[in-house]
Amino acid sequence: MMNSEESSEVAWNSDTIYALGLHRTLTRLLGIWPIERRRYLVICQTLMVAMIYIIGLITKGNCDAIIDFVDAITLVSVSTLSILKFIPLHLNQGSMSLMVNSAIEDWKNIESKKLREMMLKYAYKGRLVLIVQMCGAYMTNIPVIFGNFPNPSVNTHEKSVINMTSIFRNVPMGPNCWFPSSASGNVYLAFYFLVILHLIILCTGYIGTDVYIFGIAMHVCGQFELLYHHLVNLDGDENYYNLRVKIRKLTKRHCHLLMLANEFENTFNLIILLQVAVNTFIICVSGIILIRGLRVGSAELIFAAMIRMYLLYFQLFIYCYIGENLTTHALKLQVAVYNCSWYKMPPSLIHDLAFIMMRNNYSFRLTAGKIYDMNISNFQKLIKTMFSYFSVIRLMFE
Repeated sequence: MMNSEESSEVAWNSDTIYALGLHRTLTRLLGIWPIERRRYLVICQTLMVAMIYIIGLITKGNCDAIIDFVDAITLVSVSTLSILKFIPLHLNQGSMSLMVNSAIEDWKNIESKKLREMMLKYAYKGRLVLIVQMCGAYMTNIPVIFGNFPNPSVNTHEKSVINMTSIFRNVPMGPNCWFPSSASGNVYLAFYFLVILHLIILCTGYIGTDVYIFGIAMHVCGQFELLYHHLVNLDGDENYYNLRVKIRKLTKRHCHLLMLANEFENTFNLIILLQVAVNTFIICVSGIILIRGLRVGSAELIFAAMIRMYLLYFQLFIYCYIGENLTTHALKLQVAVYNCSWYKMPPSLIHDLAFIMMRNNYSFRLTAGKIYDMNISNFQKLIKTMFSYFSVIRLMFE
């Protein structure tokens, strides 16, 4: 008998590969593809480098390098969040398998060319966000890598601190003083390339989890769109028996999609809460650096803070976009039932359709830890709140 992974691979066709292929490749690298045995090398490597930087933060401080210190805080926060993201995915492996296998089955059972085009529209969104976000994440590493080339020799640049000359070596991220200048060149190069490897893995894990979640959400939205299409095209003049079979099938499908949406919420609401908390913290710190840069006229501080804030805001926007779309598509089914030719149907079938409308009275909401609704309206409120915070900080600096 085939195991779950082998049986799912048999069902994959060209459309499935287009929609889920990149997500499968990415999550296999991370060890979070739910149909496979998990690997924890990414977590161990991320934890090891994060601990090195935590020790540096505690024992050596900022070494009078504010932007490097903020970079180190960002690295520690993002590394910690990346590790925490894996925990709900591990604890809810059954739910993730259910969602992925449901998507595979949906692509296997496409009924017509029109429905296929509707599904491909949402698959395209998932692929586009994955490609853009991953490329953008890796591109942010280029200045870090090429802006601080390793210098294994002891003859490095000098920095005057309190009338004393100290020798430092370049590190990819964080204050230079954190790495002892007395260490051998081989040890220094090993540490340097370990941090580079960590940055690449961190981008893959931190952003990869988000685009994976986005891809699953877009597929569920696409299935709600297909259900809307089926409901709005119900023909009241059709044979009673055929209509009853169709309505029963659509009711089951509606329950299945609501179940998937609730599983999605239960699996990812903790991840979203952590994402909102960490991003808000880093945005606040970056806002302080931006205000400082504006006061001293430092283009480096201003540019670094603005890029970091833009990326973090965009990441929050993705989750709000997911929540807004899932809620909207679930509520649209009421309109679909109302717009079909229900007035031509027998009373018993009209009652069945009424139950679908009643079920939609309890709208779906994607939340951050069951505390904060993720939608476009709340994203706008979050931006306003953060700018109010920056206004207060600016007045404090004055």
